[in-house]
Amino acid sequence: MPSQRKSNAPKRKAPTNTHNQKPAAHQAVVAPSAWHDIAGVALVVLAVALLVALMSPSDALVAQAFRTGLVMGFGAGAPLVPCALLLYAITYFVPQDGPFSLRIALGLTLIVAALLAMLSVLATPDGLASANADMVFTDAIAQTSGGWLGGAVAWVLLTLLGRTISLIVLVGLMIAGIVICGFSISGLVAKIRNASSAAHEHLAERASERATSRAQARAARAAAGEGTAVLAANPTTALPRRGRSKSGEPATTFLGNRKTSVLRRGDKAQKPYQHPRMAADEVPGALHDTVEDLEGQTVTAPLPVTPASHDKKRPQRRRRAKAQEAQDALVEDGDLLGNEEAPDARDVDQWDSPDTPQLDLTAPWEEAPATQKPKNAAESAGLSAEKPTAPSGGISKAAMAKAPAKPKRPGEDSAHYELPPLSLLDTSKDNSVTASSEEELQATADRLQAKLIEFGSTSQVVGWVAGPIVTTFKIQMGEGERVSKIMNLEDDIALSLAAKSVRIFVIPGSTYLGIEIPNSKRRNVYLGDVVPFAKGGALEFAIGRDSEGKPVVADLAKMPHLLIAGTTGSGKSVMINTIIMSMLMRATPDQLRLIMVDPKRVEFTFYEGLPHLYVPVVTEPKQAASALQWATTEMERRLKIFAKAGVRNIAGYNKKVKSGALGDDEGISPDPMPYLVVVVDELSDLMMVSGKEVEASIVRIAQLARAAGIHLVLATQRPTTDVVTGLIKANIESRIALTVAQKNDSRIILDEKGADRLLGNGDMLFKSGGLKPRRILGCYVSDDEVENVVSYWADQGEPDYHEEVLSAVAPAELEGSSEASDLDEEDDPLVWEAAQIVVDSQLGSTSTLQRRLKVGYARAGRIMDMLEHKGIVGPPNGSKPRDVLLQPEGLEELRQAEALYREV
Repeated sequence: MPSQRKSNAPKRKAPTNTHNQKPAAHQAVVAPSAWHDIAGVALVVLAVALLVALMSPSDALVAQAFRTGLVMGFGAGAPLVPCALLLYAITYFVPQDGPFSLRIALGLTLIVAALLAMLSVLATPDGLASANADMVFTDAIAQTSGGWLGGAVAWVLLTLLGRTISLIVLVGLMIAGIVICGFSISGLVAKIRNASSAAHEHLAERASERATSRAQARAARAAAGEGTAVLAANPTTALPRRGRSKSGEPATTFLGNRKTSVLRRGDKAQKPYQHPRMAADEVPGALHDTVEDLEGQTVTAPLPVTPASHDKKRPQRRRRAKAQEAQDALVEDGDLLGNEEAPDARDVDQWDSPDTPQLDLTAPWEEAPATQKPKNAAESAGLSAEKPTAPSGGISKAAMAKAPAKPKRPGEDSAHYELPPLSLLDTSKDNSVTASSEEELQATADRLQAKLIEFGSTSQVVGWVAGPIVTTFKIQMGEGERVSKIMNLEDDIALSLAAKSVRIFVIPGSTYLGIEIPNSKRRNVYLGDVVPFAKGGALEFAIGRDSEGKPVVADLAKMPHLLIAGTTGSGKSVMINTIIMSMLMRATPDQLRLIMVDPKRVEFTFYEGLPHLYVPVVTEPKQAASALQWATTEMERRLKIFAKAGVRNIAGYNKKVKSGALGDDEGISPDPMPYLVVVVDELSDLMMVSGKEVEASIVRIAQLARAAGIHLVLATQRPTTDVVTGLIKANIESRIALTVAQKNDSRIILDEKGADRLLGNGDMLFKSGGLKPRRILGCYVSDDEVENVVSYWADQGEPDYHEEVLSAVAPAELEGSSEASDLDEEDDPLVWEAAQIVVDSQLGSTSTLQRRLKVGYARAGRIMDMLEHKGIVGPPNGSKPRDVLLQPEGLEELRQAEALYREV
């Protein structure tokens, strides 16, 4: 019988499965991670099989079915399907922490669908109507575009959105698919920004290193200069002869008492000194440094000889030396902007006359000898970047000590009149050219250089020239940089410098760009400061000071006409007063007569009673048209007199008259002819009221009146094409553009932009002939100055008005105009008889002419139209008679002018 006792020995427990392992009978044969690899391999095989079936046609049933399905389903985009499937298969071999494969599948599906639909949309004609969108399902289009799948998407988009918008939507879907696949647009932008920041930092470091190296080089040259000065102070000191000493050892040459002595062995090969800014082929045979000793005597000493190893490095430094030339050179007087002067406008500088004050525009540290010439072009046009030569100090001491002699004015020899003294004009109390200090200009230059580097430019600010309203900073372009790159930064530079506007232009005659930046303070220019520099004829007038601070004057007789344009507040009326006042300060009524047209009625009221006026100030547009037509008749009369006297212009005629070369038998007046200047303050008002008549007169005067001494000064605040017509522009080449509202207005006046960026209050661009416009700050003339000068002239005599000029009416139509072509070449034989009837009866009635002249109604109406064309009667007034515009005496003057006009 078995024992029932329990054993006290501990029982052995079965091992527990700590990893929750299933029994061996239920364990998987293949690990789950292996299924991903198997699925990936299967997709790769499927993609390759589809690609082979598509590219290599076969008679096998399955391969042929695959190929047919791909071609019909996806069309020309069929290769995209196996390629996309292959890319998706690769994701199965990449470790995944999330729904990576699903994201790639969705992105690739969007990309492929968008491309297929785009092929189908592009296969449709441009003018396809939405009702015909189902043509994308035809076999011909489906197989050559996006297949049925692409056609289905394209059909929906073409039906709902149209062709253009469909393409835009598909591009957006394709970009969305790329982003879903993992491409980050914001990341790309961040990388570009980081690369740009790194490049800017690198450029800034390079600029700092170059500045440090230049400072060290200047310190070394300064140390070398001390040794040369010591040598020059002791010219009798004998230098040891190079070569061998008496003992046979190489002799040692000591050059100067420098901080760092230079020892040369006599047996070394000697090479000529090469300037660190010159290329090897530009080294002269013998260079000497001229210094002045303490007694003022000039001696020469040879410059130290550089080692031969220095020349070997020269080709690698040429490009750097080219940029350094412009930075280390000194500017010559007046050469910064390199402006070519027109024959009718000139600067007043030290070469004008020995009596003219010289403006110190460069303020060099030392005055170079008179016989010294620059060694290269950079020395004559460059500026130092470290210490630019800005004219902030104004007029030099030598110029201030040398007072100008009183200029001789054309009217001083008159026996009947006395010219007004120059003391009636205001002058500036400060002789400086600019109100900006040297520190302000240097700070602006540093900020400009920093902004150029920030904008990715390698250009360098090499100097500046300060003017009364703007400072022109001179820019040395970097290698490979385009001018348009800098010019496109106008708005960016203006914003970064907190400037109202910035003007960028190519400096004529140089390889530099000029950037004009407004000064923080404006230095006003007064007429009394510039008029003394006018030393020409009676029509020479002051304009102002240019961006270098030079006085600018012009001669209206050489222009010979001037067009001024600017918005309200730009200084247009002040500029006109400056021209008139300049002439009144220099010419008497015997030399100059004025016709002033003021449609605004308030601008020329100060000039009432001026003896120079030929007629009272004209305020009515019709009277202005009559005055311009009278000027045309006067021009023709003068030209006939000149032909009879055998002279070419008014200057030759007056010269003959004064010399007595013209006899009395020729029927010519023994008195000289005065110049005649017609000033129109607002041309647009005249063009609106009497456009064709005014344009015809202006064009004829502009073409022929220069020799006759008749000149036009036209001003308008609306420089549009209907005011400044093509004929007026073609015949008036000298123009002044003040601030205008938009670029189109600037192009109408100057044929280029720029006037829309001016600062107003006299800031202008002056274009003379075919030269580039020059920026000038115009002279300021106060009302008190005008009143004082006019009162001075009014006290010497009363004006001799010819008011019949304002009532005379003459034909003024352009040849070939539309209205002239409507009329017969010859007037009706009864037109003057009809004119006499109408003027005597003061009744402009067609039926009256029909009865009095015994003609039909059609001919009477035609005659009435001719009378209207001649300005005798007004336009039709309904059933009432027309207004009669002339009196009997005016009709006789019109008949004579008509005969003269047809004769010419």
